[in-house]
Amino acid sequence: MEGIEILIRKRTDFTSAAALKQFLNPLLEPFQLSHPEIRILHKSKNHALLISHKHRKGSRFLQHWQLLKLWRLPKWHFEGETLTVKLSAGSPNPFLIRVLQREEKLRLLQSYEQALPPSTSTNPAVVSPREFGVSSLTYGTWEYLEAEPHYHPYFELSIDATVTFGDRYFVLVFQVEAIENSENNSYASNGDGHFDDGARRSSSDTINLIRDHPNGDDESRHTEITKVIDRLSDDHNEDNKVISRLSDDDKEVNKAIEHPSNDDNEDNVYRHKLVYPYSAVASIALDPEGDHAVICTMTEAPKMWMNGIRGIGLKGLSLQIATSCQVYRFRLSDPSDIRHLLRLEHQGVFPQCSIGPVSAVQSSEFFVDQVMQLKTALNDPVHEFTFAVKFQVQKLAQNGYLSPRAVIALIQFVSFLQQRNGQASTVAALRRLFQQLPYPGPMTKATELDQKAVVDLLNQNIEALAEESAYPYAETPDVLTIHRAEITPTAIYLAGPDVEEGNRVLRKYAGFSEHFLRVTFMDEDGETFYFDKNFSNTDIFHWRFKEILNDGVEVAGRLFKFLGFSHSSLRAQTCWFLAPFIHDGKPIDADMIISSLGDFSHIRSPAKCAARIGQAFTETSSSTPIDPACVHEMEDVERNGRCFSDGVGTCSLSVLEELQAVQKSSQLPATVFQIRIAGAKGVISLDNRLEGDVLRLRPSMIKYRGSEDWRIEICGVASRMLPLVLNRQLIKILEDLEIPNKSFEDLQEHAINELRGSVSSVTNAAAFLERHDVGLSTQTTWLLRKMHSLGLALSDDIFFRDLLDAMVLVQLQQIKYKTRIPVQEGATLYGIMDETDTLAEGEVFCSWIDREGRAHQASGVVVATRSPALHPGDIQTAKAVAVPNESPLSALHNCIVFSSRGARDLPSQLSGGDLDGDLYHVIWDETLIPQSCREAASYPREPPLDIGRPVTRRDMSEFFVQFMEQDQLGRVATQHMVLADQHEPGTLDEDCIKLAELHSTAVDFSKTGKAIYDSQLPDACHNNHYRPDFMAPGRKVKVEEHGIIFEPEEVDILEDSDPRRAGEPRRKRYYESKKVLGILYRSIDERSFFKDLHDRSAVLKEDDTPSKGVLFDLWEYVEAEVAGLAWEQYAEEAVHMRETYEAMVYDIIFQYSTHPTEHLEEIEVFIGNIICRTGYRSKRQKEYMTGMKEKYDRHALSLMTAMRADDVTGEEFEALRRTMACLWVGIRKPAERKERVEGSRRRDTFGWIAAAACLKELEEYQEKRDVGPLRRLVRKLGLTAGR
Repeated sequence: MEGIEILIRKRTDFTSAAALKQFLNPLLEPFQLSHPEIRILHKSKNHALLISHKHRKGSRFLQHWQLLKLWRLPKWHFEGETLTVKLSAGSPNPFLIRVLQREEKLRLLQSYEQALPPSTSTNPAVVSPREFGVSSLTYGTWEYLEAEPHYHPYFELSIDATVTFGDRYFVLVFQVEAIENSENNSYASNGDGHFDDGARRSSSDTINLIRDHPNGDDESRHTEITKVIDRLSDDHNEDNKVISRLSDDDKEVNKAIEHPSNDDNEDNVYRHKLVYPYSAVASIALDPEGDHAVICTMTEAPKMWMNGIRGIGLKGLSLQIATSCQVYRFRLSDPSDIRHLLRLEHQGVFPQCSIGPVSAVQSSEFFVDQVMQLKTALNDPVHEFTFAVKFQVQKLAQNGYLSPRAVIALIQFVSFLQQRNGQASTVAALRRLFQQLPYPGPMTKATELDQKAVVDLLNQNIEALAEESAYPYAETPDVLTIHRAEITPTAIYLAGPDVEEGNRVLRKYAGFSEHFLRVTFMDEDGETFYFDKNFSNTDIFHWRFKEILNDGVEVAGRLFKFLGFSHSSLRAQTCWFLAPFIHDGKPIDADMIISSLGDFSHIRSPAKCAARIGQAFTETSSSTPIDPACVHEMEDVERNGRCFSDGVGTCSLSVLEELQAVQKSSQLPATVFQIRIAGAKGVISLDNRLEGDVLRLRPSMIKYRGSEDWRIEICGVASRMLPLVLNRQLIKILEDLEIPNKSFEDLQEHAINELRGSVSSVTNAAAFLERHDVGLSTQTTWLLRKMHSLGLALSDDIFFRDLLDAMVLVQLQQIKYKTRIPVQEGATLYGIMDETDTLAEGEVFCSWIDREGRAHQASGVVVATRSPALHPGDIQTAKAVAVPNESPLSALHNCIVFSSRGARDLPSQLSGGDLDGDLYHVIWDETLIPQSCREAASYPREPPLDIGRPVTRRDMSEFFVQFMEQDQLGRVATQHMVLADQHEPGTLDEDCIKLAELHSTAVDFSKTGKAIYDSQLPDACHNNHYRPDFMAPGRKVKVEEHGIIFEPEEVDILEDSDPRRAGEPRRKRYYESKKVLGILYRSIDERSFFKDLHDRSAVLKEDDTPSKGVLFDLWEYVEAEVAGLAWEQYAEEAVHMRETYEAMVYDIIFQYSTHPTEHLEEIEVFIGNIICRTGYRSKRQKEYMTGMKEKYDRHALSLMTAMRADDVTGEEFEALRRTMACLWVGIRKPAERKERVEGSRRRDTFGWIAAAACLKELEEYQEKRDVGPLRRLVRKLGLTAGR
């Protein structure tokens, strides 16, 4: 029997499980019953359970207690009462027992690693108190007066509060009494900046809007600020929701809000909790004198809760202050607590802080007044600011880089810069300034942040930019620069502009991209909002976000209003806003743009209408026009209520060649494209029987009519076969279909061995990087092969080692923590239908071309599936067949062709797939083909929600909010994975079958408007707090100067009530899975892997001097080959190119780092992957990786093109001379840069790009010169691989 459950009782309720556990620990120690689970029963709080995985030791403990009782020895007294102990009538949760077993293993492992006794190896006792009384909370900014930093408070809340410093967060908790219903809803100034709102409030609960007017005779200004106060109501309590608005003459609404929506607030008390993450701390100052305060400079606003509901602000706190005043001062109630805080800082509980007196000076103006003055200055026609410049200046203040007062002082100089240097240079100089400005505070000197320092930085940036003009990246209709706004529950931040792929609307109004704003709704930490049944986000969604969507957002003098969103941006909680403009003499607003897209009047579902309009907002890489006369319709293939041709059409060879021409890709010509045209969407494939220009669409592709935009837009290309990678869902279903564990273990072992082999030779390394698309834009893999052929020693190069280490780590993490296992005998392909009626039912035709250009076809029995797959019938088998050479199908490649025959189409059996762009997995690995498959699911198609009238933009924005609030797709998938592991039948279990159906409903939510609800989930999903170990976060990783450091795997044994867990969500606990996913997970040890990897590789040099190494050896080779070819005249241009490149790299590092003080490494930018350092890769990081890689590749390709330009000076071998200069500059020590990314190590990737460009040009030089028959013979034999 595994585990034991012991019942402990007393007459009155237990106070807490933690207190009981502390009492029991010394009693349990003689029985070696350490780290038991102690729980107080919810319904009988005088009953507690002691649960342990050590059944024998628990039984001995029980016997001991019974002997005490029998012999009438002293009884155990806890909280003044006698305890009763007996064996529980119930059985312990088997997964909890396995959790306890796993946690003990991890504790022992940590003890071994740290050479400490198990009892003290982790989670040492709290040496210092962590909870302290606070008498006031203040929002403010740092200002520099007389060369010293002074704290300027703008909002103060006098309260009786408690601040708790946990291990990852510090949390402020306080409560205030609710505002009584009063006829006088206005605040009245009492003359000293305090406001009396008529509330029944304790004397300590006072809100201050602070300014330096001690006599307080400006009551009229207070009245103006608070002239609009709206009292909202709901069905139960009209006084629960209160909003105070601050208005100016332009009717700009600046909110000061307290907006609880808790109908059960019986005691009329609002309990507030503010959570501040240490990861967002820029600096902490402790003031042991004066106010005895803690002053925290943050990079994001705290998350707020009110009576357990996520809140959106504090009473009297304006939007401007919440956004821009992110320096928080906590005045301690007990001055002596400072010494405890110093001890906590010494213990490393929170970041290192400055210690000393901090002067607090009340400002002479309200913060709102400063914001209004800045707005007035920006809109002053004297300055003639363009929108792009205004945006950056507003961003300086709004994002909290500088105070509004400091920005106002810069206005005149910025105006001068724009007049002298133009918009582009001024914007670029301001954007670079964001990277250079240090965080203000006691540890930052005034000389780094005063007006002179900022002006000097801007001048330096202008000078540098004038030289960094070697390879400007031009905006085109397919790639535009877009400004962004980020909306959080308490703030609005500005971002960009960033280069993005265009869409139909942006292309149509290409010259007006500044009137489009990409708006993302996010939590305070930048992460996406997820459904959480433990608390409500109602106020955030239906008050804060909905008002932004309905009323718009003002940016740089323009009011942007909701326009629309694409399907992908809906899931990313991002949409488009528009500011009206004049185009061809006509005013253009959001309604006009939507009406110009097509006829949507017949659609009565907001979700469906938004999806149709969203087709125009889908990002597409390029487009080409087509004559409408060439576009024809053909019938769908339908049978038994099923559409076999759902979303697929055909085109002639000439149309296909047009698409290939605009694609500008070096890949092999594609025969399958995913497109948008007019009101149609889907996939088209080549039909070489068609003559002339012909595009054939089907009714299933045409989603609406009335569009006059006859351009074929490309949003996907089958230019190559995509690799097949198994994931957890596919592995679990295959396991349940009786595929043996050994099949997966062998595949994983093969993948691990490939990673080991990637460092065994340069050839393997180049192939490994190439497979993962690393360095394609910079020709890195070609360079590695070329250098190896020249006999250059790469194994000693630090950059080469770091490059491989980083990519190996990324792939190893994917295998271990995501169970993403590559399958060599498999492919991922676009799906289309057999237009020739050649294939019989159950047959498929699979054709693809590999990287070397060789054609392949699958044959025999294959597995066909697609992701995500949750139902056991989502995996089916088919027969792959060959077709005659004269068949039109033989001209197709990189696709799977499904039969048009039979009772039911195969795509719909594979997770409800269709042919409008879905990717399908095809496996011909015999070890993964099941003997039999389960019947595919057949879910009835849900009709879209019908509102009975034409859909408006407000309806669509309402749906946008509803989707954010109710989308549970991720939760259902997670619960399915957990239950599939916990239930013996796995995915065949009825609970998993139910979750698979709910998952299908959740997938369609974005199109039907029909959400799933918590009550629909199986009972096993509720209160299931245990997860299999393969779902646990990974090890924390540090990227150090001499390699990668793995930290020990953590075990979280702290109770949820422990102050060290302050601010953290309820802990997730993990058990060892006995199924194949757990076996695969535990078979990989990253530290052992990397130790073995480095033991096999050559010992690296200690010298990391940039002027030595393989690039220096390459320079000597090039110099010898060109025999004195002059290059020095290009040295200055090469320096400018390097400076431009480095500025771009640091811009990317700054933009895509998710931590304010821990920045990305340059090597991460180069490989296009963000290393998972914290054990968990957030959705934000995943999205960042895509944008980061695209941005870097665009600029790196532009740099390569500029380096190799041979038509600028007209000089012979111009490109070779320039690339030689770039290589020479690249191996020299880089110039020092003043950026706020000092934590990022430089790896000087510019030199490697220059090396590739130089060797490419050298090859052409050698071709043109008579270099002797021997070298020609060498080239003929293929030793110059990669040409």
